[in-house]
Amino acid sequence: MDKNTQIPYNLTMYDLPAIETNGQAFARCVAQARPYAPVQVKIKITWRCNLRCEMCNVWRQKRQNALTPERLRSLADELVDLGCRKIHLSGGEVLLRPDLYDLISYLSSKDVRVNLTTNGTLITRDVALRLADSGLRGASISIDSPQRRIHDRIRGQGAWKRALKGLRELRRAQEKRRAKLRIRINTIISRTNYESLADLAAFVHQRGADRLTLIPVDDASGDLWLNKTRLRHYNAHVAPRIADEGVDAGLFTPTNDPSKAFPFGSTKRELNYSRYGFYARGLYESQPCYAPWTHALVTPRGRVYACCMTRSEQPLGDLRKASFHQIWENTAYQNLRRAMCDVTPYAICHHCDDFLDANRFLHQVRQQWNGNPTQKEKAHRI
Repeated sequence: MDKNTQIPYNLTMYDLPAIETNGQAFARCVAQARPYAPVQVKIKITWRCNLRCEMCNVWRQKRQNALTPERLRSLADELVDLGCRKIHLSGGEVLLRPDLYDLISYLSSKDVRVNLTTNGTLITRDVALRLADSGLRGASISIDSPQRRIHDRIRGQGAWKRALKGLRELRRAQEKRRAKLRIRINTIISRTNYESLADLAAFVHQRGADRLTLIPVDDASGDLWLNKTRLRHYNAHVAPRIADEGVDAGLFTPTNDPSKAFPFGSTKRELNYSRYGFYARGLYESQPCYAPWTHALVTPRGRVYACCMTRSEQPLGDLRKASFHQIWENTAYQNLRRAMCDVTPYAICHHCDDFLDANRFLHQVRQQWNGNPTQKEKAHRI
């Protein structure tokens, strides 16, 4: 790859420059269906949540957590030994787990960059200071509209006011402690809120957010998807405002790419995919997803998957029965990697908008060292 090639927005989460430096080793691992390294791992530390969001099923389910604080620390040790340098903590609502701060501190002491996702409603002044003191490097707070009634319609009465208070307290704690903590706003776009988002970028910037991520709604029923008319309206009247104000505020750093305001795509072909919830917009028809080589998801029960989208499939292993190292190199993971090179093994992959830019970048790295196309690539060319 050309040395002047710019790393796309949000790809540093994967430490892709390091993978590019070791591109030959990465390409060899892909060819042999062997793991590269769990560069980034997402750990869901609890199923519990204090909200009842319309697009989420977690609160509807009664499941127990199985990963104790001791097992989480030993898992952290395993991941570090395998080369993991970024861990994302999520739930449920992570702030309902009392050992959260100790876990973040332990991971930070291992030179691991720790991020978390929260609905923000439980962030008090004390909580914010504890998070800043723990070594947390990134916090994603969910705000689904600059309008109170819309956000509360999605997440529950009073959620908007408490989330904004939490954002304010976290910004104050970051400044007071001079912590290296970035605050990102996650906004899930659905037919409930898309019309209300034109002022979103300016709104969150004024309240101290460093970044903004727009996420198409994940809804198996399809009831919350944007149809063709709504997608066109969003792209014509909402996204341009978000793009202009987001770029001016530096919310799409590091490259400040205005296309990040258009998560459904911009071409007729891309929008046709998105109207049916296919947010990968055809990417995995022509190339693999490289998550099975570089990523893992761990659930509160200790089950391991390649990513959060594949939780409806069979787990690749169980941390109550095996070490992460054993699971990372087991036959199930290897079979998934092998299958991913030739076909997209799970239908859900086509609905996934995670790591799209990262996967495009990794595919270029791989092709630099291995010019032989996969069966999937050959089929796409016909």
